[in-house]
Amino acid sequence: MSHGLDFNSEGLARFAYQVRHLDKIWHRHGTQIAEELTTLPQWLAAAKMDHLILQAPLYAKIDGEFVEVDTHKAVYRDSDGKLLSIMGAKYRVVQTREAWEMLERLVSEGWLKIDTMGTLNGGRRTFVAASLTGDNLQVVPGDMLEKHILCADSYDGTLALTFKAVVTLTVCQNTLTAALRETGRVAKVKHTAGVLSERNIEKIRQHLGIANLQIEQFAEFGNKLASIKMSDREVADFHKALVFGDKPIPGVIDAQSASGQARRALGELAWLYTDGPGQQIEGRKGTAWGALNSVTAWTNHVKNHKRDVSTDRTQFVLYGTGDKINEEAKNLLINQYQLAA
Repeated sequence: MSHGLDFNSEGLARFAYQVRHLDKIWHRHGTQIAEELTTLPQWLAAAKMDHLILQAPLYAKIDGEFVEVDTHKAVYRDSDGKLLSIMGAKYRVVQTREAWEMLERLVSEGWLKIDTMGTLNGGRRTFVAASLTGDNLQVVPGDMLEKHILCADSYDGTLALTFKAVVTLTVCQNTLTAALRETGRVAKVKHTAGVLSERNIEKIRQHLGIANLQIEQFAEFGNKLASIKMSDREVADFHKALVFGDKPIPGVIDAQSASGQARRALGELAWLYTDGPGQQIEGRKGTAWGALNSVTAWTNHVKNHKRDVSTDRTQFVLYGTGDKINEEAKNLLINQYQLAA
């Protein structure tokens, strides 16, 4: 599965990543980047994204003659002439380098380190993820919570130029969707005149300035969960409530025909709670934090996959189900233990 990645004519993904994140690149596509590559042009070349996005006039054939359609333009990629979208005449193309230039400034200033960069949906979406410098947060000793700044954009109007502080590292369409759905403030600017004005850039920088606070709040919530011990029975009841709740989450179980699916879900959740990646860390093992991580690991890597729990999951998160399951799991724990989110 390509996970929404865009491939060039040689079959290579337009995606690059820091080699230190190899364990998170489950699709195994893209170019590994050494630590010494830091500039945006170097990254764009490695990710096979050093192309331009251009616009061309549209014409309609009327009574045998071609007449220009002045209300819309074609948006295409110059490297291969691929048509990306048809947009209104006021649409302002923002080149990838333009959109991310501000991040490059922050990299040069020592605020950020680029982690991943890629093109999705046949070239219609792009993203770059960068780590906030400084120590990562620890929910519990040995369980690090990474901090990222995500910049995402589109050339078909489906996404404004977006900057956001997130926990999820974007490596594909699935994780981009998950990151965009994380709670917290976000800075967005439309592709119109002045999209990269100093005013907009300053607004984005101000939002980036609160990134640490957003993620620290999530880490604090995780720390509360890590202090709560759960018995095997409580964990089993938690998983059952998630799957068989009074209002079953769409896509989790069809009560009429999917009893086998429900049993499989419970088995996968139980395995991930005891043997999933990182679950032996003190603070996850036997705690509510471990219970929540069993669910997020399930939605991110296992749910509805036809093979086994060690491989990546299907694209169901794109349709919102995974996000709903994670939120429901969080709410179950909040209500059970009377926590503040």
